[in-house]
Amino acid sequence: MPTKNLLPLIGSILCVAVGVACGGGEVGAGGAGPAASSQVAASGQAAAASFTAADLDGYSKGMTREIEAVRAAEKEAAAATDAAARGRAAQKTWDTETIPLGAEAAGVPVERYRAVREAVNEVFKTLSFQRKIDGPMRIDLSRVDDATKARIGRDPFTDLTPEAAAALRGAMDRLVPIWIEYVRLTAVAG
Repeated sequence: MPTKNLLPLIGSILCVAVGVACGGGEVGAGGAGPAASSQVAASGQAAAASFTAADLDGYSKGMTREIEAVRAAEKEAAAATDAAARGRAAQKTWDTETIPLGAEAAGVPVERYRAVREAVNEVFKTLSFQRKIDGPMRIDLSRVDDATKARIGRDPFTDLTPEAAAALRGAMDRLVPIWIEYVRLTAVAG
């Protein structure tokens, strides 16, 4: 099949995969401190994610470190001389491997980094779907359920505390490019 015919197919597969991934739970605040987590409040509604400008600085450092790790793993895979070595290198690109590195670069516990990362990435993903940022994610709304359509159609900042929303809005110019680079680097056929 010619390459130009593969691009729509890859795009459709990515949209379906992202649509399925979008069906997960909401990120919220929980625990003993201000850390964001994916706990659901007793009312059945997700609590708003809470983070600070300092957390967003950590997100920037962490995502930059994750990008470096993925690039290094890709070089390792390209230099591998057998399938097992390529497989080990490929595993180093998985977020289960890169998130701990990001947390270390951010100087925070893995759970805290993961919670902030998930909350910020969810906002950026939704804004990309809505075409409100020049992100790489697209979705065909004719192929998703009503709940996904509703989630994509609303303001993603409503999932954040007012303080977190203000901090993220103020940091978008520097964080969105990092997120876009990460998504493009780690996307299927990226």
